[in-house]
Amino acid sequence: YMENRFDEIDKRFDQMATKVSVDRLTSTIDRMLARFDDMDVEQAARDAKFERLLDWAREVSATTGLPLKDL
Repeated sequence: YMENRFDEIDKRFDQMATKVSVDRLTSTIDRMLARFDDMDVEQAARDAKFERLLDWAREVSATTGLPLKDL
């Protein structure tokens, strides 16, 4: 009986994730989140740059009297 019980416990331990695999998964998730944060910062900078360009185009349009559509 005890032999069978220990075999069952061994099988359950074999199915459990090891600390190394959990640490690897955690570090992978951390790297992905860092990349997403970097992408958010880059998108915000790009959007701000584009908005400055649109403001400049609107100013040029108003100054020259040339209408620009959809600005």
